[in-house]
Amino acid sequence: MPRRHPLPPTAALLTALTLAAATVVAVAPSASASGVALSAQTIAASTASKTTDPAPVQYVQDSLYAAGDTGYLHRRANADGSAGPYTWRGFDGTERTLDTYSGALPGQYGYYGTGSDTVLTSQQYAGGQAQLTNPATGTTINVTVPDGQYVAAAFGSTLITQEYNEVWQAFRLHVLHVSDDGTITSDLPVDPPEPLTKEQTVLAGDGTSALIRFRHATDIGLLDFATGTITTIATHATDDDSLYLQAAISPTHIAVYHEGAAQARVVRRDDPAGAQSVVPVSQYSTGTAFVGLAGEWLLTSYRPPYGTTPGPGGPLQATPLAGGDPRTLLPAAEPQIAQTPGGDAIAVGQATDGTWTAHRITVGTNGKPSVEVL
Repeated sequence: MPRRHPLPPTAALLTALTLAAATVVAVAPSASASGVALSAQTIAASTASKTTDPAPVQYVQDSLYAAGDTGYLHRRANADGSAGPYTWRGFDGTERTLDTYSGALPGQYGYYGTGSDTVLTSQQYAGGQAQLTNPATGTTINVTVPDGQYVAAAFGSTLITQEYNEVWQAFRLHVLHVSDDGTITSDLPVDPPEPLTKEQTVLAGDGTSALIRFRHATDIGLLDFATGTITTIATHATDDDSLYLQAAISPTHIAVYHEGAAQARVVRRDDPAGAQSVVPVSQYSTGTAFVGLAGEWLLTSYRPPYGTTPGPGGPLQATPLAGGDPRTLLPAAEPQIAQTPGGDAIAVGQATDGTWTAHRITVGTNGKPSVEVL
C-alpha cells in the first residue's frame, strides 16, 4: 500500500519552499480520453493523431496550492529551475505575487484546504495575530485572535481556531466570523463528538463549512460555520491512521479517501450522513492517488513516491459517481487538485502541445467533464 510520510508543519513549509526542480523533458504516458466533452480549448489525449508521435512534455514544476472564485494560487519554477514566487493568477490572466504564504501543499502535513479568494498569510497554528489576504484585490486584514486559541484554517471571512489542553492535545474548535476591518463579530465554540488530531485538523472546506479530521480514521466531521454543529461521516478507512485521509468538498458532494485504498466514498452534501456511493480509484505505480470533485465525477491524480525527483506524474482521470469506467482528462498531471467555490476544479498538467500548465475542469450541460487551458 503506497504511503506518504507526514511532516511537521515546519518541515512541510521547507518542503514547499524547495519543491521547484529543473525543467525536465520526458515522453508522456499514453491515455484514452474517449467520451470527454471537447471545446476549442479542451485538452484531451484522444485529439492527437494516431500516426503522429505525441509532443514531448515540457515539464516545469508548478505546484498548486489553492483556488477561489476569481483565480488560483500556485508556485511555478523559474527558468533556471529555482523556486518561483507564490503567485495568484486570475482567470482573466492577471497576476499578483504574494510575499508570504503559510499553507502547505495538498496531502502535506499542515494543509487545510481552501475554497475562496482569501488565504491565510500568517503562520498557521500561531496565536495572537492572523493575517488574511485577498490576492485578487491585494487587500489584507489583520485579526487579533482570542487568548488561548490558535489558527488552524481560514475560509473567506471565517477563521477556524483550536484550543489545546495541558499536554498540547487539541480538544475544542472555534468558528470566528470576521468583518472587513478585522473585527471578530462572533465566536462559536465547538466541542467535537470525537477526539481531534493535534494538528492538521481541517481536511478541506469552503465559505460555509469544513471537513474535520478526528484522531481515528473511521469518521470525519462536517462543520457548519453558521451553527457550529458537526455532522459525522463514516469513512470506511482501511486502517486507523487518520493522517492518510484525504477529502474534497464541492457544492453538491463530499468525497473521502484513505490513501492506498481501491475506492473512495462519496456522499451528497445536503445529506452527509445518508447513503454513500462507492467509487473505484485506479492504482498506479507512479504513486498514491489524490482525489477531487467536479459535478457528478470523482477526479483522481497521483502523487509520486516520497523522496523521488519531481516530474510528469500519472494521468488526471474522471470517474462517474453513478458507476462506469474512468476517463482520462490529462495524460500526465501534478498531484494537486484544487476546488473552486462554484464547483469547478483546477489541476496542472500536460497540454496537447506538450506544455505544462494549469487547467480548469468543468462539467457542461451534457453532464460530461471538459478541460480548459488557463
